[in-house]
Amino acid sequence: MADETARLKELRSYHIMGSPPEKELDELAKIASLICNVPISLITIIDKDRQWLMVNSGLGISETKRKDSFCQHALHKPKEVLVVRDSTKDLRFKNNPFVIGEPKIRFYAGAPLETPNGNVLGTLCVLDNRPRSISSNHKKALQILAKKAMDYLNTRKLLLEQNSKIETNISELKKLTDNVPGGIFQLKMDPNGELNFEFFKQWNEGSSPNHQL
Repeated sequence: MADETARLKELRSYHIMGSPPEKELDELAKIASLICNVPISLITIIDKDRQWLMVNSGLGISETKRKDSFCQHALHKPKEVLVVRDSTKDLRFKNNPFVIGEPKIRFYAGAPLETPNGNVLGTLCVLDNRPRSISSNHKKALQILAKKAMDYLNTRKLLLEQNSKIETNISELKKLTDNVPGGIFQLKMDPNGELNFEFFKQWNEGSSPNHQL
């Protein structure tokens, strides 16, 4: 439970649940379909109670219950590709609603989306409605694509954090300028010890300093 708590906390930090489609991730999933020659490829994110399909190529739904997901079984093995060759012969999945009913999943292979902290957010996975095997090269390809997906998500997270800091700094600067009477200046000392006004802005009494900056 402690590990799952940490995993969910880190998942929240990515702000990806319910986010708009990402072209770069969609392309990675499509490449996975082409490499493995399967009709369905997904990038899934596992929350506390649900599985969200961040990228959905060929399945036609946006989310499932976590208990019905194949990908939940990949959360604790970040270095392994989970492969189900025939779901009807696997005790974990033979009674799954997506095996019994549409789309009648038979084959599944999912590479974990591992964060730098070792948590797994979900998988980049491929599915088929007929039993099949997968080669070691296919597994490696899925792992490479999953890593590329995580590289994208990590960059996305960093940009969101930077934007948040910028917005906070702007807000703090506005509060500062709104409460400073008369003007804002910056002093700079040159190599000779002379002090100079490098920057000075002034506004009339009663006017907003924000219009002068």
